[in-house]
Amino acid sequence: MRKRYINRLTRILLGGLLSFAVLAWLYTCNPKAATVTLSWDYDYSVDPGCTSTVTAQCVTGFEYGTTPDAGVTLNKIGNAPNPSPVPTTLTTGISVVFKQGPPYGSVVYYVRASGVGSAPTPVLFSKPLTATPVNIVPGAPLNAKAVGN
Repeated sequence: MRKRYINRLTRILLGGLLSFAVLAWLYTCNPKAATVTLSWDYDYSVDPGCTSTVTAQCVTGFEYGTTPDAGVTLNKIGNAPNPSPVPTTLTTGISVVFKQGPPYGSVVYYVRASGVGSAPTPVLFSKPLTATPVNIVPGAPLNAKAVGN
């Protein structure tokens, strides 16, 4: 009886592991259409970045995403931290690189600073800055093969 239980448990664990491996493979094999580099400048001499010693009234990083209507509706993709070490002057070329699939066509990206006020003030956001539109198209096929005589 005990041996049957162990065999059953082993099959369940191996089946779960195999399912996880297949899902992980499918996820990594799903190519995105384009690699996007979004870059911007930020003046840390006016708005200081948060550090281990500066934890209030500071900028925690940046939020970025797409906007279909020039910054009114914001579709968040992710967050970018402050550069390390945190600058104290005007900083140019802060950037984030990410893969982007649909929506296809002309896409407008935004970035906005996030920060904290005095405790317990929640996270605050700056006005979004929009980039010039970028044309996103479907990714190219992978692993094409031809067989002939």
